[in-house]
Order: sequence, then C-alpha cells, then structure tokens
Amino acid sequence: MLQFCVNIMNFDHIAPIYNIGENIFFGNQLNLARTVFTDELMNSRSVLLLGEGRGKFLQELLAINHCCSVTIVDSSTRMIRYQKSIVTKANFDRVNFHCVSIETFSTNQKFDLICSFFFWDCFTVQQINKLVPYCSTLLLTKGLWINSDFIDLMNHRNYTNYFKIRLLYLFFHLTTGIRAWRVEPFKFFAEENGLRLLKIDETKKNFISTELYQKII
Repeated sequence: MLQFCVNIMNFDHIAPIYNIGENIFFGNQLNLARTVFTDELMNSRSVLLLGEGRGKFLQELLAINHCCSVTIVDSSTRMIRYQKSIVTKANFDRVNFHCVSIETFSTNQKFDLICSFFFWDCFTVQQINKLVPYCSTLLLTKGLWINSDFIDLMNHRNYTNYFKIRLLYLFFHLTTGIRAWRVEPFKFFAEENGLRLLKIDETKKNFISTELYQKII
C-alpha cells in the first residue's frame, strides 16, 4: 500500500451520464483507442484495469479473450455497479472488483497486462511520479502495459481541441474533485520505470494516443 496523501476524487455523481458525455465529445474514438492492440488483449492471462468507467472496455475484453482473469481498481461505487451489470453470469468469476483508489490498492498478484485508459489525466505529475513505480511492480517481467490518453495539444497547435480539453478539465474539477489541470506525457514515467515503448497509435486529428509498453526489468 502506498504511503502518501490520497487523491480525493469521486466519479459517482457523473457515472449515470459518463457514456453520454463521452459519445457527445468524442463519438467512438475513445473506445477505438482502448482496443487498438487487439492481439495483445487476446493473448493475456491476467489483466489489471486501472479505472474502467462504465465497463465498455471490460465488455470488449471478455468477448475477445475467453481465458483471462481481470482485476479492476476503481474508486467509484456507481462505476463498479455499472461494470458488474455488463458481466454475464458465465464470466463473473473471472472478474475481481476493487472499489478503492489506486493509492490504497494492495495485492500480491502479478499481472501480464496492465491497462490504463484515460486514467492518468486525472492525476498531477507528483501523484503520477509515485503511482507509476508502484503499478510497475505489479507487472511481470516482459509483461505489457497499454496506455491511452490525450496528446499534449499545445505542441500541435490544435487550439480547438486544446480548449475542448480545458473545458473538460473544468467540468471534472467541479464534479469529481480531480487535482490535475493538464495531461502529463505517460512515456516519460514509463521509461523511468523499466518500460520500453513497443508500438504507438497516434491520431493527431482526434488528439488521442495509445501506447504499448513492455517491462524489461
């Protein structure tokens, strides 16, 4: 268990409209980003999902991989409830739900795949600096980590999308209590913690990047 100040944020209030908001702002782009590395999803046996929203990716994962066990860490009671509702009775024993923050999550299990989709944008650089090293200890050597998030928009001079992200951050500050105000590039934290970039799928038009890493140490 990590010993530092826990990030106090709560997505319970927006859980009922979460998918609606995602569809209005991004259509199907976020879901496409989550599933871009299908082969890696199919071959995994133990998967850790960091924040899973209402379960869109979980549903896809269970449909294409019939053997993996899944551990979900999500601090929202309502989100967990939605996730459970989409899991069929036949698959329920394959999924372990942990309604805790990542700061307080503790396990002895090791995983061959970690997925963090639009997760780290909720955390400050100081928090990420402490959380990524911990999460990397949960990944087996040669295990894979898939991360999707928004691109640093100012570097691409895409002001329309930049202001869209600013608006989203304001909304999440007011409704969930997140502390972050910008998207930190995950690549820096990954490489600092023994993860090597294998593949990247980046769509600048839709300002979304999905990266595949492998743990080398």
